[in-house]
Amino acid sequence: MDGRFKDKPDETAPSPAKVQWHGRVLWLGIGCIRGTEKAVIDRAIRAVFERYHLSLAAIAGIATLDIKADERGLIAYCQEKGLPLKTFTAQELRDIKVPNPSAIVNEDMGTPSVAEAAALKMGETLLVSKQIEAKSVTVAVSLAAREYRG
Repeated sequence: MDGRFKDKPDETAPSPAKVQWHGRVLWLGIGCIRGTEKAVIDRAIRAVFERYHLSLAAIAGIATLDIKADERGLIAYCQEKGLPLKTFTAQELRDIKVPNPSAIVNEDMGTPSVAEAAALKMGETLLVSKQIEAKSVTVAVSLAAREYRG
């Protein structure tokens, strides 16, 4: 015997290819201060996904309050990532039970929640309650029962 183990893997050989598939089942509820740039929104989403060990490839889309439908940073983010932007009126979000309602948001927007409520309008289970990033972006993540196929 030449001293090498025959059943030990050859560490110089290339590793077999790995494939990961992520169904588009995560919906992001987003709230942001008017004029928030795409880069700030992107960093906020990445920070939340890293913190909670979620895959960006599993994002189905973004949901928010209808007054954010013209928010340039959100629109640019969705366009760059090929994601739909779904919007809801304050009335549509108002009655959704969320773990972290806000009296200030309710006073300003007419609903006690934007990010969590919008996420729950699109998904069934809230995976990540609202996370405030960079003092200007609120992110919540929900899980949909089915993959979004646009």
